Amino acid sequence: MDWSTDVSAADWITERLHPFASDVGALVPEGFAAYARILHPAWRTEQGQRIKVRWADLAREKAVRVDPTTQFDDLAPGTDLVPPSVGTLERDELDALVEILADHTRRADSCWFGLWEGYGWMRGSPAVSEFTPRRRKGFGRARPRVIEPVAPPGPRVQIPERPLVLYRGPIEAATAFCQPPTWQSPNLWWPEDRAWCVASEIDLESSYLGGTESLVDQLLHDRRLEVVPVSLTDPIHH
Repeated sequence: MDWSTDVSAADWITERLHPFASDVGALVPEGFAAYARILHPAWRTEQGQRIKVRWADLAREKAVRVDPTTQFDDLAPGTDLVPPSVGTLERDELDALVEILADHTRRADSCWFGLWEGYGWMRGSPAVSEFTPRRRKGFGRARPRVIEPVAPPGPRVQIPERPLVLYRGPIEAATAFCQPPTWQSPNLWWPEDRAWCVASEIDLESSYLGGTESLVDQLLHDRRLEVVPVSLTDPIHH
């Protein structure tokens, strides 16, 4: 993945977004045949094992349905579950999505990835530091590793309230920041041919996608992901 100064590559998106925080169309642009919401899973611990919990499982317990506007707190208020990740896909969901999306573009070799510039880890040291165990007396002192910034000064994609640093690479580069100290999927990404667009808003427990009807249909039927069809005008908050 390479940092790009050509932020004009995102102009087609910024021109088609709805007003900030208004609805799904504020996250993914107009112009796609279909849209979907990818629900980030919750977690529980059983006998020391981390177990994934789907929203549909919680909905069945409450005898309700998950719909385009359902919020996690509607299903599991005050539980002992670890809530879904906010603003990022889990690695296994991201891997599954990359595999599917690669078959729905002619340019899987050339994709654009935007990440919010406000993450501390993007600025490197001292915004991010690495903890090391204290050495025993007489064994010298551990020298902390200098963490280099990954967001050089330069132009940004001007999404309202969410300026993005832009990178370019093959579709597999979507996982480039899924390692310490980051564990972050792209906040906005799309291929060169604009066949689809994925958004993981920094404050939401879901990701959103625009694409073809066949892509959304495949996502709805893939058991590795929990997906709900949505429309551009569906609200993203209650």
